[in-house]
Amino acid sequence: MNALLVGLGGIGSNVYLPELIKLGYTVDTVDPLVGGATFEDTKQVTDQYDVAVICTPNFTHDSIARLLADKVETIFIEKPGLPSSSQWNNLCEDHPHTKFILCKNNLYRNNYGAVDDFLKGDEELTGIDITWFSADRIPNPGGWSTQRRKAWGGVALDLFPHLYCQLIKIFGGVPSMERSSHSMAQQHVLDDLTGSDYGTLTNNGIYNVCDYAQETWYIDDKYPINVRASWKQGYDNQSVKIYTESSMYQWNFGLCPADAYGSMIAVGVTEPYELHRHIDTWIHKNLEAYHEG
Repeated sequence: MNALLVGLGGIGSNVYLPELIKLGYTVDTVDPLVGGATFEDTKQVTDQYDVAVICTPNFTHDSIARLLADKVETIFIEKPGLPSSSQWNNLCEDHPHTKFILCKNNLYRNNYGAVDDFLKGDEELTGIDITWFSADRIPNPGGWSTQRRKAWGGVALDLFPHLYCQLIKIFGGVPSMERSSHSMAQQHVLDDLTGSDYGTLTNNGIYNVCDYAQETWYIDDKYPINVRASWKQGYDNQSVKIYTESSMYQWNFGLCPADAYGSMIAVGVTEPYELHRHIDTWIHKNLEAYHEG
């Protein structure tokens, strides 16, 4: 089995590369800045591959996916995928011989903590809170991901795909629900920031994306589902809280384990493609409200 990994940044070299090797793939890599990569440019790729993973800056996803289309059986594209559901569907329809799958590693965790206990019972829901607050985790400070034109947006596009996966897990598929409200804000500016868990901020960098977002959904007008995310909230809270009339189930999920990425690839290539098309279109459609580019 042959795999192509495009992008050898942190998640590419530290997560996808070792997981692909564990799965038994012979891996070629593409990166113009990392010595030892098989190719410097995707245009140099001519061979056929079973799987490819694109984990490059957001603004490069579409062009790279189109260059690889028809050379690869299944292409996984890191979140947030493309700028809109229509562009995602256009990519899929323009290249019907390739399967394009949005990376959804949080769907493939082995352990969902207290959520698993709830799903085994028969209690009625009264509400759900899904939160990803980071104390100070502004990604690649001053890099492309904090530039509106290149990233299309900030925390919502970065973290909401993970939180939507939690909802899909809870409801056993894409839930039938209506979003009643949503908002986003840029709480910090470059002068406020000195560094983050990812390193020192670039003093002459650009920081013009929203770093806080929230939304509320309702299932049949019965109960609220609140989704919130922040890169820099001053404290950490990565949790799912499920409320019933008599109980509250809380799962503190934290960062996704590396083996979930491997499971996503191993299982994802065997699952019905129509299932992924449905989920991926739903996620893209939800994220359109947060595009800032």
